[in-house]
Amino acid sequence: MIKFVNDIDKDKLRMAYNNDILRFYSDSTVTASYADVVLKESGLFATLNPPILFSVRLYPNPQGHFYINLQPYVAAVINTHNFEDTLQTELESASPDSFLYGYTSGTYLNGSLSITITHTDTTTTASNYGLAWLAAAQQWGNYNRIAKTDLLLLTPPKKDSLNDSYSKYWQGYPFDVSFMVPSGIFRSGIALKNETNGLSYTFPFSAGTINRLVFSDGRTDETLETVLPLTEGQNRISITNSSKQKWLWLEKIPYRCGVYLKWLNAWGGYSYWLFEDTYAIDRAVKYMGEIDSDNANLENSFGRTRQIGKESQDTFKIIAELLTEEESSIVEGILDSPKIYLFTGQPFAKSSYRDWIEVTLKTSGARIKNPKQPLTNFSFDIELPMRFTQML
Repeated sequence: MIKFVNDIDKDKLRMAYNNDILRFYSDSTVTASYADVVLKESGLFATLNPPILFSVRLYPNPQGHFYINLQPYVAAVINTHNFEDTLQTELESASPDSFLYGYTSGTYLNGSLSITITHTDTTTTASNYGLAWLAAAQQWGNYNRIAKTDLLLLTPPKKDSLNDSYSKYWQGYPFDVSFMVPSGIFRSGIALKNETNGLSYTFPFSAGTINRLVFSDGRTDETLETVLPLTEGQNRISITNSSKQKWLWLEKIPYRCGVYLKWLNAWGGYSYWLFEDTYAIDRAVKYMGEIDSDNANLENSFGRTRQIGKESQDTFKIIAELLTEEESSIVEGILDSPKIYLFTGQPFAKSSYRDWIEVTLKTSGARIKNPKQPLTNFSFDIELPMRFTQML
């Protein structure tokens, strides 16, 4: 039988970007020679002969114990789209299901982990474990064990609570919220009820998957509010699946101008924020040099060299002012995000994923809490892609 130094905890939702260390051994009296650790896809959508996601051969230490950190292997196989967001929405108020989109691939991995220990006499000891990972990371100080059967919002939770999350939704801009629906029956209804106005709607989520519920693609005549109306200001939305319940505190804000960003947050979903309209744009220009052209007489030339051209790049200097603790918990996530997008589309118009461009956070640090002030200010430098210029 295979024994673990620390329990493998098969029922836990594992974080693909946190350490996932297993130490194990065989209780056989025969000396262990090596161990094969193999992960295959499993779950509702796995094929009859699922492919091997990774296979590793381990050799024991002098005490006969094996060690493996699953994290680098899982992170490599779960990230199927390099964090890119290519979701193209087609919202229709007459078809509420059109506000719901699958988000499992690249975000959630349901796998069957097999461990086989081969002994020096060629006998083997094997075990299989059903494990699940989310493309997320938790930190010291706010770690919470999450079960595979939990209903989970992929947004930063409110302080000291995994059951409550806070988000802001600006009218005229695209916005969505991601959910992890617990495993169970093939189709699982999720009831959303706006406790602020008493209105509700049930969406047919697929169990054991990640889904994105799109509130708006930018338009105001085709939004989720046709089936789940929101009030201006705070909306307390209960999200219920069987005996599981979470709360989304969604603040609806009237349209305003500004710099609209989205980024992949630490929970694997997308966070959105409209930064103040008082932003600045700096353009950096780099001279690419010149080539010798001293091959003509003075009266037949424009100079002794020819300029190759220039490279240029813009940087947005954006700010978010007077943020509460809940608002700060969202915005500070941009500091760790591996993928940040700037919205370049038109407000109040149907948006496409091509209306977003990938940008880079140049800011190397920020004060996330000021002991002398209850509200927080953030200032970031966002670098846009290199501009196209004419060059030789």
